[in-house]
Amino acid sequence: MYKKNKSFTFLNPEHLAPIRNLELRARLIVEGTIAGLHQSPYHGFSTEFLEYRPYLPGESTRRIDWRKFAKTDRTVVRLFEDETNLFAHILIDKSASMKFSSTKTMDKYDYARTLAASLALILVRQRDAVGLSAFDETTSCYIAPHSTNIQLKTIMAQLDRMEASGVTRCGAALSRLARTLKKRGLCIVISDLFDEPEEIIRGLRHLRFKKQDVIVLRIADPMEQNFKHAASLKIHDLETGEKLSLDPVTAARFFNQGVAGHHAVIKRACRELSIDCELVLTNEPFHKALLRVLDKRRRMS
Repeated sequence: MYKKNKSFTFLNPEHLAPIRNLELRARLIVEGTIAGLHQSPYHGFSTEFLEYRPYLPGESTRRIDWRKFAKTDRTVVRLFEDETNLFAHILIDKSASMKFSSTKTMDKYDYARTLAASLALILVRQRDAVGLSAFDETTSCYIAPHSTNIQLKTIMAQLDRMEASGVTRCGAALSRLARTLKKRGLCIVISDLFDEPEEIIRGLRHLRFKKQDVIVLRIADPMEQNFKHAASLKIHDLETGEKLSLDPVTAARFFNQGVAGHHAVIKRACRELSIDCELVLTNEPFHKALLRVLDKRRRMS
């Protein structure tokens, strides 16, 4: 049985992998690490009613819906569209390369969508409007940002049923999302970034041009960070299906150099664009990754 004060070791990927219910997994992560970090309500002026929320101690009693109180004996406040702190978009890579895992626990995609679900839960809890986009070669899903509990269930259900497949077109997906944006907000990109660096940078630049704060979470398997292999290799490309036989020493040298150079180019561009780019390994406890993201979010606010 999970207890709120249980050690953070419970939040390691190998402990959460057997929990197939994505919403439950996200709630365990959030409640075990970062619940209560964002308590301050934001008072907006929109007339578009979204839903009721509980009255928070310390708020002006003028915000209580007294008609609702008379009918239900519950102190609630009307939540309006612009009472959200910001409009956030979570963009998740569902291409076939995300299925890779060198361990028997979580692959990159399972880790990525668990992070996405946890972030969506946090954003809705603090009454931020959050939406979801998923891509491989194309953008296969788009959920516009809202801040209701129904929105959270919609996002969770979509993440739960999507499977990783297809070829990565990360840069094009970023640009497609940027073209739809009408107001400034926060974009969280969750991907292994296996696309041409120039295309990714072009998409990131487009997001910044549309006045978005951007956080890039680069998801990597530990083996992708330090590839070593003693025996001869048979490589199977998860995206194209191509198969190759390689010498392990030569393969390791070129792979490690290539990955390091690829991500150095992207990280340098992110620094120039004032974008936070975080490396997240799939064996890293979830609370550490999430606390890094929230720290960036607080500094942006």
